[in-house]
Amino acid sequence: MQDTILDADSNEEITIDLKKYFALFWQWAWLIILAGIIAGLTAFLVSRQITPVYEATTTVLVSDSSSTQSSDLNSLRASELLSQTYAQMMTKNPILEETISRLGLKMEAKDLREMISVSPVTNTQLIEVLVESTDPTAAALIANTVVDIFTKEIESVQTTRYDQSKESLQAKLDEVEDEITYYNNLAASTESEVERADYFARATQYRETYYSLLELYENIWLSEAETISSVAVVEPAILPDVPVRPRVLINTALAGVVGVMLAAGGLLAREALDDTLHTPDEVKNHLNLPVLGAIETISQDQENRLIAMNQPRHPITEAFRALRENTRFASIDRDLHTLLVTSASPEEGKSTVTANLALVFAQAGVDTILVDCDFRKPVIHNLFDISNQHGVSTILFNQDTAIDESRWQSPIDHLRVITSGPLPPNPAELIASKRMKAFIEDLKNRADLIIIDTPPVQPVTDAASLAPEMDGMLMIVHPGKTSISAAKQAIEQLKRAKARILGVVLNPLDLRRSQYAYRYAYQNGRNDYRTYYHKTDSDPSKNK
Repeated sequence: MQDTILDADSNEEITIDLKKYFALFWQWAWLIILAGIIAGLTAFLVSRQITPVYEATTTVLVSDSSSTQSSDLNSLRASELLSQTYAQMMTKNPILEETISRLGLKMEAKDLREMISVSPVTNTQLIEVLVESTDPTAAALIANTVVDIFTKEIESVQTTRYDQSKESLQAKLDEVEDEITYYNNLAASTESEVERADYFARATQYRETYYSLLELYENIWLSEAETISSVAVVEPAILPDVPVRPRVLINTALAGVVGVMLAAGGLLAREALDDTLHTPDEVKNHLNLPVLGAIETISQDQENRLIAMNQPRHPITEAFRALRENTRFASIDRDLHTLLVTSASPEEGKSTVTANLALVFAQAGVDTILVDCDFRKPVIHNLFDISNQHGVSTILFNQDTAIDESRWQSPIDHLRVITSGPLPPNPAELIASKRMKAFIEDLKNRADLIIIDTPPVQPVTDAASLAPEMDGMLMIVHPGKTSISAAKQAIEQLKRAKARILGVVLNPLDLRRSQYAYRYAYQNGRNDYRTYYHKTDSDPSKNK
């Protein structure tokens, strides 16, 4: 049973990873497509600027006459070696210079050699002569001319070996033929039978010599025919009408694919090197804490930051109400009188979440006091646009004087706001003082819920000092900004201070370009809470 569960868990993790990367590519699909378009367009424009090159090919057959008498492997190998030899000879200077001379080309042999590629076709007696040129007509002419000149050159070289022998035999034949004619004439003109018989005998001897020489001459011709190899054109080069490069369409397509792959690879590399938290699954896996809420990005203008007060029917306000209910449920085993909100690092929207959470608790009829205990960089008074001349710091320094609730601001029913007051010179000592603990105990008697905003955990120890006095804490995590290491260190620091961390709030979350879709499942105990974010109005009274 245990193995089955492990296998099932393993399969589920793989599915989550696949969905994660699919969501990543879906989020950045515009960038991937744009990269492909830019790369393809660049390749298209560059390819159009390149001078087109045309290619013409002449195919020739090398015939080795001696190989026709035998089909053994040695003969076949000899034919292949001969083809390779001829392929090398075709690009030698004599052939190239003759080609330049015949066609009237204005170039040197080395320049022409760079245009020509000669290669034997594997396991055949064929040779392909390939010529590339920016002029299609020149490419075809050069390919055919090189083959023609080489063919005649080979014939000339091979026939020269037998010319001397044939000329010598021809001279002997002519000489013997003259002797035969001479003695035949003497035999015909003499009257003596003895002399006539002698002349005919000598003519017969010369005639036999003539036949022997003629047979030898024929043998030389036969030997020449058997040993001379020939080069025959199988397929002459024709005028090319389409350039072989640049291949504009292929280059464009390949560049587009490469652009897409590079963009996708860059995203994967960025994701692999990214040490920040993004999704509820990552929070659960790395921090071992539930995600109690996910707040969509709130406009930073003064009116919209308090969206729960100014736009009670907005979907983001619904998200805060969901966070309120999830926070209540997370603390079901313990009365929640004091709630501290903090974050691992600065600039993670902690104060905005704290203020709106206090508003939705008050809207639900919970008598709530919002306390700004951030003596480093207080924000609450700016959010509610109230004076910060009197606040926590003045109350603690004047503890002998009774607390004057009339100086607290009440922006809506069931909510009172206590600002930080003037910044003290010793904020850490003030937070950790007995006066602060007594102040919080006093506040518990004045309201149902005390929500406290503190500085981030990482820079200072203020939140850790208040943690033991709190019934619960919320950790704000900025998706894509809060690093895993910073969040882990903050949680470890809070746990050492005996903090009771209820869960994590993702803020801000850009649902239009997020990797997380529009539905989040948060499980706690035996119940399943799911928060849906839709761009439609809803009745806030249903959430109270």
